[in-house]
Amino acid sequence: MDDPTAAIATVVAVGVVAQWVATKLKIPSILLLLGAGLAAGPGLDVIDPDALLGDLLFPVVSMGVALLLFEGGLGLHRSELGSWSGVLVRLLTVGVAITGVVAAIAAATVGGLSLETAVVFGAIMTVTGPTVIIPLLRQTRLRPRVARVLRWEGIAIGAVGATLAIVVLEAVVLAGEGPVVIAREVLLTAVVGSGIGLATAMALAWALGHRLVPDHIQNAVIIAAVLVAFALANHWREEGGLFAATVLGIALANQRRAPVRHVVEFQENLGVLLIGSIFVLLGARVEAQDLRANLVPALAVLAVLVFVARPLSVAASTWRSSLTRQERLYIAGVAPRGIVAASVSALFALKLEAAGVQGSTDLAALTFVVVAGTVVVYGLGAGPLSRRLRLKVPDPTGVALIGAPPWAVELGRLLQRVEVSVLVVSTDEEEIRQAQQADLLVYNGRLAHRDLAETVEAMGVRLALAVSHREELRAFGAERFVHLLGRANVYEMPRNAEERAQSHGGAGGHEVRELGVGLTSADVIAMVAAGATTELVSRVELETRGEGFFPLLTASNGRASVVAGPVDGSAEWVIGVRAAAGTVLREPVDAASDAQEGRPPTTVPPEPGDEPGYFSNELE
Repeated sequence: MDDPTAAIATVVAVGVVAQWVATKLKIPSILLLLGAGLAAGPGLDVIDPDALLGDLLFPVVSMGVALLLFEGGLGLHRSELGSWSGVLVRLLTVGVAITGVVAAIAAATVGGLSLETAVVFGAIMTVTGPTVIIPLLRQTRLRPRVARVLRWEGIAIGAVGATLAIVVLEAVVLAGEGPVVIAREVLLTAVVGSGIGLATAMALAWALGHRLVPDHIQNAVIIAAVLVAFALANHWREEGGLFAATVLGIALANQRRAPVRHVVEFQENLGVLLIGSIFVLLGARVEAQDLRANLVPALAVLAVLVFVARPLSVAASTWRSSLTRQERLYIAGVAPRGIVAASVSALFALKLEAAGVQGSTDLAALTFVVVAGTVVVYGLGAGPLSRRLRLKVPDPTGVALIGAPPWAVELGRLLQRVEVSVLVVSTDEEEIRQAQQADLLVYNGRLAHRDLAETVEAMGVRLALAVSHREELRAFGAERFVHLLGRANVYEMPRNAEERAQSHGGAGGHEVRELGVGLTSADVIAMVAAGATTELVSRVELETRGEGFFPLLTASNGRASVVAGPVDGSAEWVIGVRAAAGTVLREPVDAASDAQEGRPPTTVPPEPGDEPGYFSNELE
């Protein structure tokens, strides 16, 4: 593709679409990303990364990896470190050593690499990819302890393994330096990178805590700080930038001076673009002939890594730990490689070639096949293995009610009748008392505290409904649950007709989805005051008793869904609000457009001085 603009747009679009499709198919996104890169590069010759970016290719990839490590670091809280912290330390030391040695031996014996290149390959293979582990953990719901071990290892080992790899490369190129020099170089790189990352985090926390940075540019300032810290650390110590980015993320996540929750959400969105683009670019760089030449040796090396290196390293690292046998087996069965290994190997191949080291041209291709192979093996096997070892947590089906007015308490009670778990989130003493009397589980702690996240995870909450009549609880609660569950799983009932009108599209609309199509919070309050009730009816009964009934939720097989239009014919139960006889329907003048969009008319009792543009019809 000759047009650089079109080529860049293609890279971004292919990366995002591949992840979108992978999410729908519930498979690891890297599988489609690598395939898309191969198809766009050696397959169709649509993208040539070297011609597109030239000398900027590897700096761009390196900065992208740094931002991904920073994002991963933001998810590591020291409160998660429990009795298994020693396991993590051993995985980063003993486990790395075992993996590197076994991988180097395999690359030299069955992979066909020279001894020098095989040693570099072994160091590269110590890195389990955080860009693969984290999406994999999102798709495979595991017991918290196992998930935390894998997440901490995947993120922390990125900096450790990459630093080890660069030091090993320097030792191979210099050909004569001993283990003392290697240890010194690793220590210096870790100290310099970690120091710069920690200092940057302290400066950011101080500036954010003192409100020196306006809200609308905080994300930009933080990203700029990450890139500056990465560049400074790399300037003083090559690959020290990976340490700086990781430590910066961990330090920001564990300080209490300034909130960074909004940064986490932004970084997740940025991560989708980075992961997609980088994998497509790296996949497109691989030459087809190199892949064919190294396919069989790479598969042999892959078998050694999966069945020998990983089990040995995990067995040594978890010996006499508090982890159960099933947990140790699962950790031994998950170790995919990702962007860090692929990008570092491509860079190292060029440096080894420039130094005249034999076998350097095969390093990138061999690494690419092994990376793709580990993703296929672990990506497709992680889910079945978790079920076989009984470590998989059931998919969430629960509903969280943000606020608990009387009608919502009854809604929660009816949900429990159809085997849907309910969590009430409120700070109002009267609401809490009524919810508890209805045998509903109540969370009345701080919304910003990690206890809420742990409660939501333990309860298996899938949907959140913001129904509080108190604006501050509803708004902040919806924002908090957007972070916990994703925007698509949080619903809010508009306060009034004006807010409902604003919620339909445009930059000024609501950031969460609408609950109660055609209803507002003010409507429900008025309906309840006039004698409306919250009811549970069967789908068949709805057809005969639908007059004056406004469906909110459907439930089937212990799983609830929000009604966003006509009630789904496959629904087993329907929960909604039934207006009392004699209640007045107040309909908008544009009722025809409302009906076309599937919104029922709003139901309220008649009030003096109705708003202009509305008229009333009595219910029979």
